[in-house]
Amino acid sequence: MGFGSKSMGAFASVIVLVLGALIISSPSSADPILTGELMEEEGSTSILGGGDHFFVKYGEDAAFGIVWGNEQIENNVYFVAIKTRYLGISQVYDSDGNVLEEDHTLKVRTMYAVKLDSVVEFDDIDENGVLQYQRTYNEQESEFTTYGGPEPTLKKVDLSTAWTASKQQYSEDGGVRSWSFELTAANLSYTILDDNATEEVGDGILNNLTLTFHLEASMVHMENATLPQWRITVATGPLGATTLLYPERLDDLQIAGDVVKYEVKWDQEIDGWDFDPANENPMLLIEMHNIVGNWMSQLMMKWMDMRTLSHMNAVGVMNCESAEGTLEVNETTGVLPIVKELVATRLAFGSDWTRVGLLTWVDDAVVDGEPAEVKAQVMAGHRVLAAGEGATRFEGFVTLTGLSFPGGGVIVHDPTFSTDALVNIETERENRIPGILVLGMVAIVAIIAALLVTTIRRQRPKQGVKNGYERSRMSQPGEWEKYYNKKP
Repeated sequence: MGFGSKSMGAFASVIVLVLGALIISSPSSADPILTGELMEEEGSTSILGGGDHFFVKYGEDAAFGIVWGNEQIENNVYFVAIKTRYLGISQVYDSDGNVLEEDHTLKVRTMYAVKLDSVVEFDDIDENGVLQYQRTYNEQESEFTTYGGPEPTLKKVDLSTAWTASKQQYSEDGGVRSWSFELTAANLSYTILDDNATEEVGDGILNNLTLTFHLEASMVHMENATLPQWRITVATGPLGATTLLYPERLDDLQIAGDVVKYEVKWDQEIDGWDFDPANENPMLLIEMHNIVGNWMSQLMMKWMDMRTLSHMNAVGVMNCESAEGTLEVNETTGVLPIVKELVATRLAFGSDWTRVGLLTWVDDAVVDGEPAEVKAQVMAGHRVLAAGEGATRFEGFVTLTGLSFPGGGVIVHDPTFSTDALVNIETERENRIPGILVLGMVAIVAIIAALLVTTIRRQRPKQGVKNGYERSRMSQPGEWEKYYNKKP
């Protein structure tokens, strides 16, 4: 497993898409099962800029975990979920009613990650707990750069550094596997962001930042799940070109499967920040990058030119709740002219029909031993696009979000990163996937998807389909190379 440090993503196997969805009808049908197939992977890595990592994997279907920098390779801390989303099953017919293919499954490999980017000191002039500012985004390098805005950003600590990991503590109870450990970074230097900021304050360093992790992984068996399917009718022209006549929704398939569940809760403790003496209302903001994207093969890149993923909304969006209502953020958002304060403590990532992941937090922290209010905000959403190895491509979006805390000597807070994947699917009838269609048939499905989803998007829920799960791919994933452009 490996990612390069200076470019993004390529998944070096053939990845294909189809319309449709996977919906679990009720979590009450879930029964815990053995977790013997969940494997640990740890040690040095080159993914997400390199360093060390700890992952929980289910074969080649899914990988969840944490990446961090070490003494050899400084890096940020990333929470990562890599999985294959099951986007549907179709029954394909010609215009005479002859079956061309039954139970044709097409999937897309997706990555969801949260990067702890920086800790920023600001002066909360309007005393609302939110930092009104903007950051420039370099799309070619896929990185946020300069700071600006009406409220002063005085200095920051870049969290791309060497982290020290503690020994892991492992336990298992009732089919749930748990791991606990800490990452610590000490004596972190400040970067001055405002010419009027005082350069020498206190001892001139952030003394300590500690992240205490509690990871849990489990599997449950689902019996009463349903998988929507479509009848697709196509016609072949005189030159062999295939055209869509119409799609038709069929009865849902009853399926059973195993759901791999993963979450990591962490306490982040900021100890010893030296606040500027001229800062009248000192606050700290932890900046986070939230990245969602898909790997595409050379074949899919032709679909990319048709913007099929955008038409299908398969790239996904980030859903959150601001004071003005539900807010969707993706690659088209850009820099928000006014930073949006969030009123719900969650960021939900998903597409029309599938769930990608979730970031949640509590709305209070402990500052110098006393309870304090935590504010959350969204600043921007931008496109992420890069060519990779093996004629592959990575496309998605990155959002800039933050959690702010009142200034203090010791600040403690605890967010949660979670996701899941459905594997080992069984249908009520024999699930035949003959794989007999020629490459032209794949292009047909792309056209169908673009046209069909234009219709079904009107019925899209605001925060994705609840209880939605994604099935992971059973074939080999190749090398996870060059994924998100990380620059120290």
